[in-house]
Amino acid sequence: EAALAAGARAAEPGEFTRRAFIAGRIDLTQAEAVARLVGARSERALHNARAQLDGALGRRVAALREQALLLAADLEACIDFADDIAAPVPRARLEAQTQALGADVAALLATYADGLRLDGVAVALAGAVNAGKSSLFNALLGRERALVSQHEGTTRDYLEAELSWHGTRVTLIDTAGSRPAEKMSPLEAAGHRLGAERLGRCDLVIDVVDVHALAAERPSAASSVAPLRGGDPEGIDAIDAGEALVSPRARLVVAAQCDRVADEAELAQRVAWLAARSGGAPVIVVSAHARRGLEDLRAAALAAIFDGASVGAGDETVHVTEQRQADALRRAQAALARCDAALGEDLAPELVVEHVREALAALGEITGEQFSEAVLDHVFARFCIGK
Repeated sequence: EAALAAGARAAEPGEFTRRAFIAGRIDLTQAEAVARLVGARSERALHNARAQLDGALGRRVAALREQALLLAADLEACIDFADDIAAPVPRARLEAQTQALGADVAALLATYADGLRLDGVAVALAGAVNAGKSSLFNALLGRERALVSQHEGTTRDYLEAELSWHGTRVTLIDTAGSRPAEKMSPLEAAGHRLGAERLGRCDLVIDVVDVHALAAERPSAASSVAPLRGGDPEGIDAIDAGEALVSPRARLVVAAQCDRVADEAELAQRVAWLAARSGGAPVIVVSAHARRGLEDLRAAALAAIFDGASVGAGDETVHVTEQRQADALRRAQAALARCDAALGEDLAPELVVEHVREALAALGEITGEQFSEAVLDHVFARFCIGK
């Protein structure tokens, strides 16, 4: 208060980081990484923010800009020295440079989808009543969070819990079991609708099937199929007709309660039957009671969400995390596509090089080589006071 009374003022959000950027000590991706570092909610997010702060993303963008500058230089040579150079830069070489650069830009942009998930993912357990969802939920959580009962309809609303899998923050969701609408009370039906809405916002849906309730060649009861066919009483007929057992949205199927099938050969036959009707989704054999297959399920879930990429906190891939960065990469990608098309049409190099300049400008925005005060205001508005 005395300092303020003497004429000092409170620091604005992100002011110290902004000054470091203006002074050229860090680039704009490093400045954004400061906010990401402070707000990281998982080990993977923290690791990526540290890598960005160390300049990993800035270096990748700088390498892209270097490629673009070389391409622009070759095109400029075709303009400035067309009469002096006996053999101008071959058109095929320019096309190859453009396509290689476009592919590199696309590869960096592709990291954005996973970058959005660094702070956490949502995984839902879905299935019929008494399929073993709540038992699996408790086993994955490591404590009794959901009520478990042999009576149907124990879970009437969805439950959520947060945990960490290999450095990834996971919101695990236990949804109410599905069964024919005529068997549901109004309260249960309302809870089921809420669960269905939550499923639509998940990164992964795991269909839980009671493998003990399956016969060797077909389900022993319609309830075995109901979770995966929306409770359709014609589910068995649809499956016999060769349709997939799981919805297209589902990425994993769990053959639950495997400990209740004593014969391993019989279990393998039932799992094979399930896999043939899983719509291509991996089938993981799990027993919540015996704690069998839980680690396999965690690994498979993360691989499905992150498309098989490395999912450990030590993953060396640097991810694009800001919409601003992704938008700039998309503009660079579009400009390079126009450049490639112009080369294919054998347009004059004066016209072609303009597209490369557009790509250069877009890439420069990412690291802050080209910026406006409005962009800086937007970036630093998310910072806490000072920083």
